[in-house]
Amino acid sequence: MRLLLYDMGAYTQHDIMETLDCMGIAYKNILYKLKDVSRDAYFEKRVKELLAQDSYDAVLSVNYYPVLAEICHEKELLYLSWSYDSPLSNEKIKKTLWYKTNYAFFFDRAECVKYWRKGYGNVYHLPLAVNTGRLDKIKLTEKEKQKYRTEISMVGQLYDAQLEVLMTPLNDYEKGYLTGIIEAQMRLYGCYFLPEDLTEEFLTRINDRYEALGQKNIKLGREGLILSVAKHITHMERLLLLDVLSEHYQVQLYGPDNPEKLSRVRWRGSAGYFDEMPRIFKQSRINLNVSLKCTESGIPLRALDIMGCGGFLLTNYQPELAEYFVDGEDLAVYTSLEEAVEKCIYYLEHEEERRQIAQNGYRKVCEQFGYEDRLRTILRTAGLLV
Repeated sequence: MRLLLYDMGAYTQHDIMETLDCMGIAYKNILYKLKDVSRDAYFEKRVKELLAQDSYDAVLSVNYYPVLAEICHEKELLYLSWSYDSPLSNEKIKKTLWYKTNYAFFFDRAECVKYWRKGYGNVYHLPLAVNTGRLDKIKLTEKEKQKYRTEISMVGQLYDAQLEVLMTPLNDYEKGYLTGIIEAQMRLYGCYFLPEDLTEEFLTRINDRYEALGQKNIKLGREGLILSVAKHITHMERLLLLDVLSEHYQVQLYGPDNPEKLSRVRWRGSAGYFDEMPRIFKQSRINLNVSLKCTESGIPLRALDIMGCGGFLLTNYQPELAEYFVDGEDLAVYTSLEEAVEKCIYYLEHEEERRQIAQNGYRKVCEQFGYEDRLRTILRTAGLLV
């Protein structure tokens, strides 16, 4: 078997290649930043040249790319994709996903269900994985232990979607409607209703407001509006949680966004995925995961990375987390900001219990979330392995 891999710089690419090496599966990797996921003349030409030069059984990518789907459809070659982003919102995706040459795997089951209901038969649910073998090799010096040691940490963006700017032209009723949706969604975990409440009718009203102001060049799409609101809710939840916890504990934030309003939170800048981030997880007594709201059911990569490092995970409730992990045994789960604070207080005061839970979570991801198992599932489903 020989695979052609497309590498857009995904965090999981290195672990996929390492696993394929261990499985004895040959591949060629193309590292390239697409200018447009649907069309890129240089990239298309390069891929077709490679396919002509050698024989490949399939093309494999992290996330789904319409440009690759088109090429593989034309060449009658299998296209395998495994997405760690959710949801995928490019309109071209929905048009090309029908191709019978596609085998598209999504980590979020709720996203799969939406495709299944529309009749897509080549969409599959597959949780993400973690390379504990790589993470186990990371050993901290005493200096590094001191550098990264903290009570609570979070690694991630703050997702400031500038929703207030978007809402500027709305009247009081429309602003109140949107604010009510945001406040209700913030309080609910495991129930995502933004797509139902942010209707086409409401979107039309917003676009009409912009047009009335002479802003005819601004026209929002429904999926873009939903994503903006979801990011805004995530932004508010992360800020509020960090702010409350920093009143009582040492809290460190790693990410591109400087939280200037959170004076008690220590911002440490961005953390490298392969080098610095595992050290943070290993040396933080509590690692926070606050999922992007539009990830409806799936287990985020960040949660698996934390447990794969042997770190203690405190995360918001996600339906699929509850299928694999037990709250209070493998990790800690909150269903409200108040509960998140309560659990931080409890586990910082119960060190041995916290350590045991982190160890249990580590063992479970080792047993059930390995890359080889996931890749075998992909290849077997596509008929490339028995």
